[in-house]
Amino acid sequence: MSKDSYLSPFSLATSDVLKEMLDINIDGSETASEGDLFVSQGFIVVVGFTGGWKGRFFLDMSSETAIQIASLLTGDDYDSVGDEDVIMSGAEVANIISGNAITDINNSQPGLNIRLTPPSVFAGDGISMFNVRLSSSSALMQTNIGTIKINVAVEGGK
Repeated sequence: MSKDSYLSPFSLATSDVLKEMLDINIDGSETASEGDLFVSQGFIVVVGFTGGWKGRFFLDMSSETAIQIASLLTGDDYDSVGDEDVIMSGAEVANIISGNAITDINNSQPGLNIRLTPPSVFAGDGISMFNVRLSSSSALMQTNIGTIKINVAVEGGK
């Protein structure tokens, strides 16, 4: 299976969730092979998965975009990504996106039995993550509140 076919269900789920939950449209998207190094824009949520596919999903954006997503989700205003509601909003959106993508994958490929791990959130400038022995691909999605980057890294699949 190609790297882009791993990315596709997550791209579709991201577009759907952002539109349905937050009324955010994707104005444009481009895919890219990430290689070994992933550099965050400032706010990143990591959701792992295991089963027929082992790997992880990154939802990455600037701190400003994360704050705007939290505001859209809760209806409140925030000043910092350190606010618990901003962290929890980012984790919830990433969890819903990855849950929808994994449900679609499991439904289309019975027997994979992929399961998610709880999300982890990291915020700060200069965060780099390495894709050790993982096949990784990204999509940069342009929205009216900023660029949202998703990355899917998979060790292998059936």
